[in-house]
Amino acid sequence: MKFRSSYIWAALVALGAAGWMASGQLGKNETAPDMAAAPAAVAAPAADAAAPPSVSPIISSVIVENSKVRRSIRASGVTQPKAVVTVSAEIGGTARAVPLAEGQAVEAGAVLVEIDTSTLPARITAAKAEIDAATTALDSAMAQSRGTYAEQRAAAEASLDVARQRLDIAEKLASQKFSAPVELAQLKANYENARMTLAQIDLARNLHAEVEIAQNRARLATARSNLAVLRDQLAKSTITAPTGGWLETVHLERGEQIAAGAPAATILAMDELKIVVAVPQTSIGEVTVGDPVSINVAGAGMRNGAVTKIASISSSATRTFDVEVTVPNPGRELRAGMTVEASIDVGFQPAFGMSPAHLSVAGDGSLTAKIDDGGTVRVMPVELVRSGVEQVFVSGLADGARLLTFGQAFVNAGDPVRVSPEPAT
Repeated sequence: MKFRSSYIWAALVALGAAGWMASGQLGKNETAPDMAAAPAAVAAPAADAAAPPSVSPIISSVIVENSKVRRSIRASGVTQPKAVVTVSAEIGGTARAVPLAEGQAVEAGAVLVEIDTSTLPARITAAKAEIDAATTALDSAMAQSRGTYAEQRAAAEASLDVARQRLDIAEKLASQKFSAPVELAQLKANYENARMTLAQIDLARNLHAEVEIAQNRARLATARSNLAVLRDQLAKSTITAPTGGWLETVHLERGEQIAAGAPAATILAMDELKIVVAVPQTSIGEVTVGDPVSINVAGAGMRNGAVTKIASISSSATRTFDVEVTVPNPGRELRAGMTVEASIDVGFQPAFGMSPAHLSVAGDGSLTAKIDDGGTVRVMPVELVRSGVEQVFVSGLADGARLLTFGQAFVNAGDPVRVSPEPAT
């Protein structure tokens, strides 16, 4: 009985499935004509309708009104000492004292190294004694020359005068035949001998006395020179700082030997710092000596400086010119090697403020902007005057020009365009 009831249920399920399939087939046959006709009805209007005509895009625009904007040239650099001063020993010797240590501030005149001068006082005393001796010898030679020469010359002149008088008398007597020729000849010889004696005295005075005086003068000058050298060595035995700054290096320790001309210490002049920045050749003509510079020092804030030097030749590698900026550093808070961003103020320039999103970059790297030129897109080269995050100022656009803004990226030079003073929707 149980077996037969299962067959009955199977037969009922089979009949239900057959009925469901029959009803679906019938529904399909009835709706088929309608489904086939539907695509034709939809396609008919598309085939008959004409395509809409092409129109120029509508781009937002603004009228250019230039204003005077302070122009600056930005460049980066690193702080450097205004000067690196190497102090050398002017005399050789042993370092008796080295009072200061490396890494501290020094003022001008501070003692850096003291060289031992234990023998100099005795040598200075000897040089003074030599000066006194040379002075006495010179005075004596001059006095002796004046006294001896005067006496000898007076005696020679008297003898010459006597000889001249005797010769005159003899010549008169000879003319009257009262004097013998031999006696006249002897008197002439006496006269010539007296004249020769006077000449020899003058010659001896010029040679001997003057030579002795000159030798003593030279001796005195040498003694004075030696004293000056010794005193100079005594003064130079103390090596001092020629300028204030930062004592970067001390090249010797106490007790070490140092030769004349050898470096003793290195001082960084830090009361002023210099910054060398690279300016492109396209902008170097705008920079002049004395231009104010705003400097942002990493970790130390803003400082003010000025352009003090402009290179006359560019770097062969970068084609940029080195511009030196001097920054006061009276408290020496800034140190060498700090990274800075410099902004060189080169004066005012007409420029127009716009969003950086409305600028384009040409193939050569230059900046351009698009304007409406009678319904046609025109690309204009512009130059960046001042930059910011939300607004930049550019030059190169004439007053009254219509700058394309929102949507300008979808048009190119020569494309037709319609402009709207309001952003396109």
